[in-house]
Amino acid sequence: MPPYRSIDHVMLRLTAAEPLFDLFSRVFGLPVAWPLQRTAFATYGWVHVGNTDLELWAAASNADLPAHAQPPLVHGFALEPAGPLSAAMAQVAALGIQCKPSRPFQSTNAHGEVVTNFTNSVLLDLSAPECCVFFCEWNAQGSIYPWGEAATPTQRRAQHRQALQGQAGGPLGLLGLQTVRMGTPDLAAHQCRWQALTGTPPGHAVRLAPGIGLELFPAGQLRIESLTFGVHSLATARAFLAPRQLLQADSTTEDTLALACEGLQIRLVQGPGEQA
Repeated sequence: MPPYRSIDHVMLRLTAAEPLFDLFSRVFGLPVAWPLQRTAFATYGWVHVGNTDLELWAAASNADLPAHAQPPLVHGFALEPAGPLSAAMAQVAALGIQCKPSRPFQSTNAHGEVVTNFTNSVLLDLSAPECCVFFCEWNAQGSIYPWGEAATPTQRRAQHRQALQGQAGGPLGLLGLQTVRMGTPDLAAHQCRWQALTGTPPGHAVRLAPGIGLELFPAGQLRIESLTFGVHSLATARAFLAPRQLLQADSTTEDTLALACEGLQIRLVQGPGEQA
């Protein structure tokens, strides 16, 4: 079994978080997974897209990113460990994939106690400064959550999924993330590592998580080129987006809708088994 169970969230690095947060939450009616926060280090918020969350992050400084990979970009995604993070890291090491030592992110709670909010570990052999893939283990007792109950983003995702399904995916009829398209300077090596991590047999398409595929292609740098989401009806989505000037006319085709989305490549396609 893979050392992770799902994609916890996908990170979008932006010059400003507000425009896309408004588009996704208000216009597209997606559940707000983390209300918009404004801090000294970043403005950020999360929305739920059916099978994962999107983190919209506008940092005060982008010095951690190389010059050729400045916002807007899909910076990477977090994997939810299938069990304890330590066990996931050991399993990945056994597969020959190097992990960065785990790093807890802590803060002080209302009682003056230092608590761990979440712990990350970057999968070094699958990452680069412009494309980060990492484990993320949440602690329900963390002090940074903008909601009252003791729950992690992972635990709340099921509630958001149910809410989105109850709204039939909102105006877009959104089903969820379907494909991550990633460029790599070493296609053979990355193909082998992702097959090992996901348990994908050689010769088969890599499945990141249930219903989510990974499409690798040769590129000069490791980068996520685009995200593709499935919808119930492409015709319904087109009818909603077109009069609002929310389509990229030069990239939209009969079977793919390209969103006008702050310079990001985000596409919609007909979901498996859904109506045209």
